[in-house]
Amino acid sequence: MHGTPLELEAIERGIPVEELKQEQHEKVKKVLERMDMDFSIYSDTHSEYNRKQTHDMFEELYCSGYIKEKEQNLPYCLNDERFLPDRYIEGECPHCGGLARGDQCDDCGKLVEPEEIIEPECQICGERDIEFRDTTHLFLDLPQFKDKLNEWLEEADTQPVPDSKIEEVRNAIEGTEQRCITRDINWGFEIPSERVNERIENEGLDVQKLDPERYDNKVLYVWFDAPIGYIGFTRELFAEKGHESSGEADATWKKYWKDYQSKVYYSIGKDNTIFHTVIWPSMLIGASTEEEQYTMPYYEFIQEFLLAEDTKFSKSRGKGLSTEEALDMYPSDYWRFYLSRNLPQGQDTTFSWDDFESEINNVLNDTVGNFVNRTLALTEKWFDNEVPVGELERADEEAIHRAEKIVDEYQEAFEDHNLREGLNKALELARLGDQYLSEEEPWNNEDRREAVLQVAVQIVRGLAVLLYPFTPEASEKIEDMLDTDIHAEEGYDEFIDPLLGGIESGHELGEREVLFEKVDAEDKKEEEQDEETEGVKMTDEISFEEFQEIDIRIGKIIEVEEHPNADRLYKVQIDVGSEQLQTCAGLVNHYEPEELEGRMVVVLANLEASELRGEKSECMMLAAEDEDGNVALLGTEEEMEIGSEVK
Repeated sequence: MHGTPLELEAIERGIPVEELKQEQHEKVKKVLERMDMDFSIYSDTHSEYNRKQTHDMFEELYCSGYIKEKEQNLPYCLNDERFLPDRYIEGECPHCGGLARGDQCDDCGKLVEPEEIIEPECQICGERDIEFRDTTHLFLDLPQFKDKLNEWLEEADTQPVPDSKIEEVRNAIEGTEQRCITRDINWGFEIPSERVNERIENEGLDVQKLDPERYDNKVLYVWFDAPIGYIGFTRELFAEKGHESSGEADATWKKYWKDYQSKVYYSIGKDNTIFHTVIWPSMLIGASTEEEQYTMPYYEFIQEFLLAEDTKFSKSRGKGLSTEEALDMYPSDYWRFYLSRNLPQGQDTTFSWDDFESEINNVLNDTVGNFVNRTLALTEKWFDNEVPVGELERADEEAIHRAEKIVDEYQEAFEDHNLREGLNKALELARLGDQYLSEEEPWNNEDRREAVLQVAVQIVRGLAVLLYPFTPEASEKIEDMLDTDIHAEEGYDEFIDPLLGGIESGHELGEREVLFEKVDAEDKKEEEQDEETEGVKMTDEISFEEFQEIDIRIGKIIEVEEHPNADRLYKVQIDVGSEQLQTCAGLVNHYEPEELEGRMVVVLANLEASELRGEKSECMMLAAEDEDGNVALLGTEEEMEIGSEVK
């Protein structure tokens, strides 16, 4: 919650940052609920529990000599009269040329110091009137932890980092430096100078006291208190359960976070690898005492990137599909299924609409939905919607045996924390059931109908249980169609009882309904292209100053070609006076190339460059569109000189 983007947005909107914090928190909660995500606790890092835990750990680190005071030369905006930490300053990355902020590059993920940024710009006023000034901050002395970090990394029985990341982490530990943990802003947890000084005095520690006045206008850095939230949330969880009042809270949360009484698994993105494997473990080591040791991390899951057309999804830069947009298009089950099938483990994966359509239609619908529907439709047709009783033959017993083996392998996959393999096993059970029906052909063999459908119904129930972590809505639909329980409630282990055989013969089934529907992603691809190429939709008011930043010019279309990778797009060269720009325009259904060449158009000339289907698009022709979908390019009544500004 204490990230600089939140405060920046609050400044832009002119509202208190606490108000925006709560607004964003509720918004994210609603999105997660729509995705059928469910947590023991879902809180935020601005809580009083996290403040207490953060101050506890800061005090221990400082009093143990792991935090040092150091002067720093930082960017200062002369216009706003304030220092510009982290995302308050942006510019070109010195490593890759991408978008670099004051702490990290969005594109290559490398840590970037403000003074390294090329052509830095203040994100409050938008000016480049920046100079560097000295200011005093507190630093976590990371080099002191090198030996203990290497010991933790080399624990043979519980290697905490995947093999693919070991060398990267070793190098980061070797090259580690002191890391600043305070910032010249108001949004964040205050520095607990008084309690630290009181302890130093009471215990006679050989540590320099903090100057409270020096740190009155500074706060702890977001990435100091953010990971501490893992522990703060645990404290909050048990307080909510009533342990706080009974005096049991400390003892309860410490079972999870102290003295290695549990194993703590983390799932992180690869761009967070160094922070979580160097800085966070150092904090845990430094805040531990001889009496109580914090549980060290175990990073079994370090995910690669999910890419959008070979570009990393980025909320701040508007790249890719937001979760809200995705849920407005299709049910959460479809996305949960697709993302689980494409977890970026070991390498980056790229989202494409064609692949999404194939997975939903050919796998989720044709494999899972088809087997469930066939089984229940035949039971409804031949046995009045009741589970039949039949004498099992060898083929039936073999199907049951194979199904039970798949269930065992599914459990092993989950115990091994391999979610993707777990889903594959669930699909394997669906394929087994579908193959079993096809091979036994109950529609052509009346004597076999009872036994085959008796077994098939049990497999359907087993499939509902196996799919529940991935497609809970579909599993609950199957539960209703079977008129039975799959025991999805918290604390119930469905696998205690035999998964197969849970529905007795003679049991009346519920009403059959459609489980999944096929998707046609072509419309979504076209909508995406239209939004990117045919106009800018203004949803919020902008100031006159913001309008002045928009560079709209009169241009002349020089050349029009068919886009090599998109049927609905033209690749267009436009002369805007000072230069020639290229755009990709979705005008194939509205204009012939010869109607466009030589035409004078209105052009948004300072649009951020992007790629559309592999071709550069660095400007936008403005057009109008009516309710019937008719499109007309904007122009001028009078003959204007190429490059003339539109004001």
